[in-house]
Formats: sequence, C-alpha cells, structure tokens
Amino acid sequence: MKKLWYSRFTDAVATSVEGFTESISFDKRLWPYDIEGTTAHVRMLQRQGIFSDGCVVSDTPT
Repeated sequence: MKKLWYSRFTDAVATSVEGFTESISFDKRLWPYDIEGTTAHVRMLQRQGIFSDGCVVSDTPT
C-alpha cells in the first residue's frame, strides 16, 4: 500500500521514522473510546446550544 505522502517525497522514509510515526496499532484498539468521547462532546455542544437538536447523535454505529 502506498503511503499518504508517497507523491510528495522521492527518497525512501527511514524505517526508524516509520516506526516512530506509526499509529494504526494503537488506533485500532482505541477507536471505540474515540467514538465514545466524540459522541459525549457532541451531546455537550447540543446542551450548550452550539449544535442544534437537528444534529443527531446515534447510539448505534451505522
């Protein structure tokens, strides 16, 4: 799979840099908590009147 920055650089990225910037192994374990935090944030914004009630937060993923 090509990296996101593939078209910007011509030199190969050092293995040490790729290892340091890699986050998928963490992200795939944290995504449920990320969604939970985002949902709580949106609900708070609704209560504060920043988001309208039309901005629906679902309890079930689509």
